[in-house]
Amino acid sequence: MNADAGFARYARPEFARLFRALHLDVTYRAGQGDRLIRERRGDEEDVDDGDQILDLVGGAGSSLFGHNHPALLEVARRCFDEQVPFNAQASIRPGAAELGERLSTIVGTTTGASYVVTLGSTGAEAVEAAVKHATVEHRRRLGTLQEDTELALRRVNRDGLAGTPCASGPVVGRPCSEVLSESLDRIAELRRTDPVFVSLRNAFHGKTAGAGTLTHGGNVPADLHVPGPRHRRLGDWTPEAVVSALDAERVRVHSIRVDAAGVPHSTARDLSPVAACFVEPVQGESGVHEVPVETLAALRELSDRHEAALVFDEIQCGMGRTGTFLASEGSGVTADYYLFSKSLGGGLAKISALLIEESRYVPEFGRHHTSTFADDDFSSRIATAAVDLSFTYLDRIAETGTMLRDRLAEVAARWPDSVVEVRGRGLLLGVEFVLPQPESGLLREVFDSESLGYLIAGRLLHTHRIRVIPTLSAPTTVRVQPSALLKPADVAHIAAAFDDVAGLLSRGEYATLLEHLTVPPEGEWRPPRHVPLPRRDRAVPHSGSAADVPRVAFLANLDVPGKLWHMAPELTDWSDGQCEAALERVRGELDPFEVARHRITSEAHGEVECIMVAAPFTAAQANAALRSGQGAWLRRTVLDAVETGVSLGARVIGLGGHTSIVTNAARDVVEHDVRVTSGNSLTAACAYDLLRLQLAECGAGERHVGLVGAIGNIGVVMAELIAPHCESMTLVGRPGSARRLANVAERLGDQVDVSIAEDMDALRDCPIVVSATNAADPVILPTHLTGDRKVLVCDLAVPGDVHPAVTSLPNVTLVSGGRIQLPGMQTPHFPGITLPPGILYSCMAETMLLGFEPGTPSPSYGGLTSSGVLAARDLAVRHGFHPARVVLDDISAQPWIANGFSTLEEHIG
Repeated sequence: MNADAGFARYARPEFARLFRALHLDVTYRAGQGDRLIRERRGDEEDVDDGDQILDLVGGAGSSLFGHNHPALLEVARRCFDEQVPFNAQASIRPGAAELGERLSTIVGTTTGASYVVTLGSTGAEAVEAAVKHATVEHRRRLGTLQEDTELALRRVNRDGLAGTPCASGPVVGRPCSEVLSESLDRIAELRRTDPVFVSLRNAFHGKTAGAGTLTHGGNVPADLHVPGPRHRRLGDWTPEAVVSALDAERVRVHSIRVDAAGVPHSTARDLSPVAACFVEPVQGESGVHEVPVETLAALRELSDRHEAALVFDEIQCGMGRTGTFLASEGSGVTADYYLFSKSLGGGLAKISALLIEESRYVPEFGRHHTSTFADDDFSSRIATAAVDLSFTYLDRIAETGTMLRDRLAEVAARWPDSVVEVRGRGLLLGVEFVLPQPESGLLREVFDSESLGYLIAGRLLHTHRIRVIPTLSAPTTVRVQPSALLKPADVAHIAAAFDDVAGLLSRGEYATLLEHLTVPPEGEWRPPRHVPLPRRDRAVPHSGSAADVPRVAFLANLDVPGKLWHMAPELTDWSDGQCEAALERVRGELDPFEVARHRITSEAHGEVECIMVAAPFTAAQANAALRSGQGAWLRRTVLDAVETGVSLGARVIGLGGHTSIVTNAARDVVEHDVRVTSGNSLTAACAYDLLRLQLAECGAGERHVGLVGAIGNIGVVMAELIAPHCESMTLVGRPGSARRLANVAERLGDQVDVSIAEDMDALRDCPIVVSATNAADPVILPTHLTGDRKVLVCDLAVPGDVHPAVTSLPNVTLVSGGRIQLPGMQTPHFPGITLPPGILYSCMAETMLLGFEPGTPSPSYGGLTSSGVLAARDLAVRHGFHPARVVLDDISAQPWIANGFSTLEEHIG
């Protein structure tokens, strides 16, 4: 199994699918400095220095010194050469001691304090350790207060002051024992209550249970949030709001002081369940936002007000990335705890550190909070070297960061309609892009807020050899976190690349921007697993009153990839091959979406509004999925499209193309207050109308029909309807279909002479051919219809069953059946329907017709019947919808109308 398949199956299935869809499925085989070297794929020639990728992801902030910095590699080699033990738990660890001292000294230079350092492996682990220590510290503080209050109560009882009223203070006049007993109860209740932790709006502190609670995960499904500690998130960052945000949580308790004369006096203090306040001085994953100095100062005041620990999370922004060792350094605000990770490991080691101000440190914490891989000398020695290395780069980071930000700001100023702003400082920058609003519904679905940053990343990777990714919680912001090794020439390269992307977005040149998606994907595609999520609110049903037009939704998939540009005119420049490759890349990643909506007028019953909803798969993809046992994914996609239609207020759902096939002729769509139709009854009625007239004009011995797809939903009922009007019929199917075809023949009884064939060559003897398969590719070829006999072929399939070359045969007239002409001069445009103006597919027309008559049951739910076909015919007649005979002289060209009938009623009694 290759790496791609193994990653998709055994490691990160969802990431593998996402990377495949976005053409970010790249493997890097080496890294040096700020460059990564791609692994060779497929037929590519071996990559060289010209194909190296400039890495601006920087390990989400971890690679401050680039990849494999020689000074840090030397430390690692010495560890290996000296055979330094990795696992020497329950012993003195020199590397951990040296690192702890170095961090305490460096941070203390800014804060004036000394720290005890707890080491771990990841940033989230450091956050968890901070949560744990703050909880213990909070409980110990309450425990000490409870002990002191109990001692005071015993003292007043011993000294005979239990009933003596307080002489002064907030509870003057109340007996001493009553005051102290009440305070004890309140303290005990607070000790039993879980502590509260505070973080800011848009904060990111990790994804473990405790850290995840502090993280503002706006783009994480609700059911992935695991309950953690009690938490309050501050949405308002103004100083006044921050300081007073948790005043309601405070609990007042009182104590007693007895003066030298033996007179008791009361005092008061406020306790709080708040244990710690967490803040990133620069919020990285929310789109790179600096927390204002005033807000940091207010958090310091809030923490002091509640006797809570203030925690500065400098995991991503600290250790020099912003140009100073502490990102909070210039604020003048000091914290009680500091958190480091990412750059601390120098890009080589997995390590984190929690610094706790020495006077707050709980002595037993280190004894009970342990981690198998913490304190190892290998990681600690690399981290110590990385800390020292950071000071050699601080000036360069500040200078290069300013240069890079200025150049990117120039790009933003040049393209204000595509770039919101550039934020950050040092080498922690974010470029926020404006979410584009393309004309087509397809591209509006492609360019959603979750995908924009990744699509930009693909363009930068494949066109400019620059590696970026969006920030986690704000995917419209692209992170720019290069290493300290970045050169001025690289800055110019980055600015030019971002200018290219911003210009393409501004000009709406989406075909160019997305061109990297048109490279055919490699490897096997695996469908996404269905995840039940809360459904969208369904719209209030339309009553059909004059002021409230009834609404219907018609679902359709794309029949052939080459029609993609009909759905998205912005992609007109793409070839058929590019369209097919792009659709294959994004298979399974797009949600159903609205394509267009139009009002249609009946001759007798007012208006309906028809919404076209796309089920995002092609006919070929549907057939391939059905063959490979992936029908569940197809059904789920169609059911999601149904839900989309219902949420838009539709009271009728029409299933077009393969959406009916994959839902078992609509039977899998279960709705109690919405009518569902496959529209196949009206399709069959139109074809029946045409064929009955044609058969009536045929002479004796000429009324022989070849029916392809007779075991399908439309094919069976077509056989029943036209059997009384022909002399003989050949049911043609694929190899292995004879038994099922025999069942159809048996249903026809003695009405007609029936033969069965599993070879398409049997059509050579048929002057009339009807085809209604669900094949993705043509099944009727020129060789099946050659000869002197004139042949009428009625193709009901979408996509068509007839090969384009058939139109060159002089003896063949090809009719595209199942088409309806709207009443009057109505010519609504539904993208992807390439029919003459005013002509629609019959299945879509049946959906509209049911919208006119709320009380009429669907004639096309489940298997078709002759009575249902006739009911659909009558429904069309009542509203002035006429069958259209569409003759094709060139399948690749726009069809034209010939010999359109006046009404169904005139030709079918």
